[in-house]
Amino acid sequence: MTTPHEAVGARRARLIERAATERDTLAREFAELQQPLRTVERGLGVYRGLRRSMPVIGLGAGIAMAALAFIRPQGISGWVRGATEIWRLISERKRDRARAAEPAAPPSPVVGDVAGG
Repeated sequence: MTTPHEAVGARRARLIERAATERDTLAREFAELQQPLRTVERGLGVYRGLRRSMPVIGLGAGIAMAALAFIRPQGISGWVRGATEIWRLISERKRDRARAAEPAAPPSPVVGDVAGG
C-alpha cells in the first residue's frame, strides 16, 4: 500500500515529465516560426528607425533641394511642384485620419418652428 506522501511524489514526477514533454513540443512548434518572426522584427526595427529619423530625413531633403535650386535654378520648379503635391496629399491624409478618429457629434434635437407659430 502506498502512503499519501508516495502518491503525491509519484503524481509530481508524472506532472514534471508531462511539463517537460509539453515544453519540448512547444519548442519544436515555435522553432518553425522563429525565422518569420525574426524577419518581422527586423522590418519593425527599420520602420521605427525611419519614423525616428523622419525629421533628419526632411532636413536632408530640404538641404538637397536648396543645393539643387542653387546649382540649377531653372530645373527645380518641377521638384517644387512635386514636393508641394506630396505635402498636400500627406496633409489631407492626416486631416482625414483626424476626422475619422473624432467621435460623431450627436444629432441636434428638433425644437419646433423657428418662425414662432
